[in-house]
Amino acid sequence: MHSSSDPSLSSFADVLAKIPSTNHWHYDVSSNRPQIVDIPAAVRVALRTPTDFPPLSAAIAPGDRVALAVDPNVPDIVEVVRGVLLEIDESEGDVVDIVLWDEATDVTVRLLEAEFENIAAVTRHDSHNRESLRYLGVDNESEPVYLNRLVVDADLVLPIVSARPWDAAAGNELSGVYPILADSNTRIRHQVSLYQPQDKKKASNESHIGWMLGVQLMMAVAANEDGTAGAIFAGTPDAIRRSFDQPRQANDEFPPAAPLVIASIEGSDQQQTWGNLARAVAVAATHVAAGGTLLLWTQIKTPPSDRLVHRMNTDGEGIDDGIENVESGDGFILWDDSLAIAKVMDRVGCEHRLLLHSKLDSEVVESLGIGAVESIAGLDRLTGSFESCGTMRAAQFAGGTFDHYVFQSSNSSQRAQ
Repeated sequence: MHSSSDPSLSSFADVLAKIPSTNHWHYDVSSNRPQIVDIPAAVRVALRTPTDFPPLSAAIAPGDRVALAVDPNVPDIVEVVRGVLLEIDESEGDVVDIVLWDEATDVTVRLLEAEFENIAAVTRHDSHNRESLRYLGVDNESEPVYLNRLVVDADLVLPIVSARPWDAAAGNELSGVYPILADSNTRIRHQVSLYQPQDKKKASNESHIGWMLGVQLMMAVAANEDGTAGAIFAGTPDAIRRSFDQPRQANDEFPPAAPLVIASIEGSDQQQTWGNLARAVAVAATHVAAGGTLLLWTQIKTPPSDRLVHRMNTDGEGIDDGIENVESGDGFILWDDSLAIAKVMDRVGCEHRLLLHSKLDSEVVESLGIGAVESIAGLDRLTGSFESCGTMRAAQFAGGTFDHYVFQSSNSSQRAQ
């Protein structure tokens, strides 16, 4: 067995230095944001001056129960949450629950628990456990929607999300809670809807669910190229949408499509997940020439789940069949993110060659039908076989939370014209 972890290439900066400068473009998806020096202070400023909404303190009454609906991929998550808790403390809120999306790793959960042990309770969402859910209402198709119990029971919900530009550009209002903090049946319906033909797509439930829950204020953290916090926004969901960097849609604002694109996932182990790999693949694919090659440079060390391996080795439509309809015993289908990941990888893999650098053995990577790049020699051979190459960092933040397939297809076709 050969490990894909090469100590001589510990960071993507090392990779950039090894790529020939001739016909090499680098796309800074973060608009050159510098790192915020004092993150808690920047958070408090944002919450005191939100766009189109009064200060957070005006929305909290003494004794209120506050729920923070937190995307665990938020850059510098501990310092961001610290700033929020300091502001809530001055507002005399009573109980604070930190409700993490289920993407949160065990390390992230333990880290937040240790940092805020006597200040807030930390919970990771469980979308198929009836005890953790509460009925909210019905969606646009009259299907029942359950959300995390702590979020529904709170007097105030403050979603804290990573600022991903495709979330704003996909035409959905943001809530930070749907479908990510919903029951598994709702999440599966949402996942299936992403791939419906345009003429069969239903109206989004995003704003509908956010309205029923009463989400009026939220916060978004935008990453820089290092994967650290570069900007912080607070405001209404509509205001947050306007604050996100909009994707560059004019042809002359994009770098030319390259036959080889190398994209990185930047940040801690929380960032180095298969879910973030799928997000990076989706956005990087929009910059690859037809039939080109996409290399994802990561430090992923967690092996793929058995379900992901199964789905990655199932062709096309079969990805959905025979594996996801297992019930938890509470009337909800067992949920994991392998369906969403496999859909993205299958869609992109049908058009491009996929390669991965990680900390996993090459045999593990190749079991997914993905090629492994293990060493500097392999990288040299790869870049030397292409006439041009494009690179991008922190690609997990450059696209969307979900695979907004129609938007991506439209965007890609515009670039190809």
